[in-house]
Amino acid sequence: MQSAQKLTQQNQDAFSQFFDKYISSSNKLQIYSVRELAQKLAIQYFSAQLPPRYQTENNLRKKSRNIVYKQIETDAIEKAKAQYKAKKERKESQQRKLPPVPKKQNSQPRSLSVQPPIKCLSAQPKRSVPSTYFYYIGDGNNNELIKKLLDERQNWVQVKDVTLKNINFKWQETEKGYEYRTLAGNLKDSTPQMLNHFEFHIEISNKYYLAQNFKTYCEKNLLNAQDYIPISFAIECTNSNLKAGLFQFLTFYRSYCPQNQQQELDKTIKSYQFKYGTQVESKIDQYPTLFAGENLWIFKPSNMNQGRGIHVVRNLQEIIDIYNRYQNGYKEHLLEVKRNEQNEIVTKIIYINTLMTEQFVIQKYIEKPLLIKGRKFDIRTYVLITSNLGFFFFKEGQLRLATEIFDVKKQSNYVHLTNNAVQYTHPQYGKTEEGNQFNFDQASQYFKIDFRKEVIQKLKQISLLVFTSVKGKINKYKRKNCFEVFGMDFILDVDFKPWLIEVNTNPSLEVTSKLLGSLFPRLIDDAFKLTIDRQFHQQKSLSKYPFLNYSNDENLWEYICQL
Repeated sequence: MQSAQKLTQQNQDAFSQFFDKYISSSNKLQIYSVRELAQKLAIQYFSAQLPPRYQTENNLRKKSRNIVYKQIETDAIEKAKAQYKAKKERKESQQRKLPPVPKKQNSQPRSLSVQPPIKCLSAQPKRSVPSTYFYYIGDGNNNELIKKLLDERQNWVQVKDVTLKNINFKWQETEKGYEYRTLAGNLKDSTPQMLNHFEFHIEISNKYYLAQNFKTYCEKNLLNAQDYIPISFAIECTNSNLKAGLFQFLTFYRSYCPQNQQQELDKTIKSYQFKYGTQVESKIDQYPTLFAGENLWIFKPSNMNQGRGIHVVRNLQEIIDIYNRYQNGYKEHLLEVKRNEQNEIVTKIIYINTLMTEQFVIQKYIEKPLLIKGRKFDIRTYVLITSNLGFFFFKEGQLRLATEIFDVKKQSNYVHLTNNAVQYTHPQYGKTEEGNQFNFDQASQYFKIDFRKEVIQKLKQISLLVFTSVKGKINKYKRKNCFEVFGMDFILDVDFKPWLIEVNTNPSLEVTSKLLGSLFPRLIDDAFKLTIDRQFHQQKSLSKYPFLNYSNDENLWEYICQL
């Protein structure tokens, strides 16, 4: 023990010099604290200085660990820390004495776009800028675009191992594997990290929870949910909830069933021993565009997107058959096609997936939709939510057109479902207009109105109302450094009344037209400027992705409010 103490006193100065030289040429302080790094180096350094009797393979693990930790660690490490801090303070003092660098006058005219308040942008206290930031990108949904945008930023390096602890930003299609508890600010001394999904985004992106949450919010605030979302019934496949949900649906459904279908409907209800009530309030006069004599409904699994699992149903037996298929494992035939430069289909691949769900939504089909060139369309807009619940609405979007002429009596997904993933497989996709898409300028020209002012403003208000309904749920633990881009799908009826159809997490970024080729880079790049660039400092610069007639120094995400 005495020899160990003597060894400590003789080598403290040497260890301090060794420690100072090591950290000057290493980036380990990005990963470890000063004390943690000193502990690791102390074991390595002093183990090599021990007398021979301590250096046998068996004793080195037991005796040298005790000696190094108990006799050497405290004095040597504290001295090394003190010397490191003193050197750092001297350096900072010298920098403070330097004359200030005069600021260059900016001759460019200032942008007139309103900048959002700092508090809604997940602002963080200033940190010293490390030499490198690390990012991880999952597969799918045009992940090459995300990689390109991050590689263009300063000091970002991609890693392939998602389990590494020092990853600063993760982008994935889903939140699977995200550890929200360890985000920067949620635990002390954790590596600063950002994620592209909220922990509880399903409160609005899941069709079942969207219907439930929005209905509850409207009831509390004396609003009518059916003024914003088509009449919907959220049904859960447990015995008690299933019966209650089906009772409400059948009561409504039977009231609006055409007379020539009443007898068949009652037979089906009786054979399954279903029960129903008497519908008191008529909705036909209140919502005439939903009812055109067909009584069509949409059957939607709660957790699918891109049109997957959606069925247009015309009678109760179809609903029961589809429900039973999901309970036993619904075999989905998913068609994937690849096109050449002339937009011709060159390969077709059919995947068979087994889908199961315990929750689904039955929603009233809009039987009188507004049409473009005789075809149905929907409107895709985008919302960005920051961790402090800053609400942003992207100024541009797209109209997605069906390929086949609309006929309410025709049974074809190419008529009724306007999702790009569905229409892309049609042989005539893109023949009438590139990518079956309109931008907002084209919509204004076609309908001869100011489409942004008369339509998009209404969609913005509905989007804000819907996200307000879940503001206490989507980030209920107030996790820092999360954000998410959502895709909002709307349909206009013949009266130009907008209806919210669904809210999508992980909206598609796949490029199928020149419009999307310029829209998506600007969409995500401007979102990064409001999120990761504020956490991991980047120099301000003009956008590299021009879009329509917008200025390159304008962020196209319009700040609306903090939820």
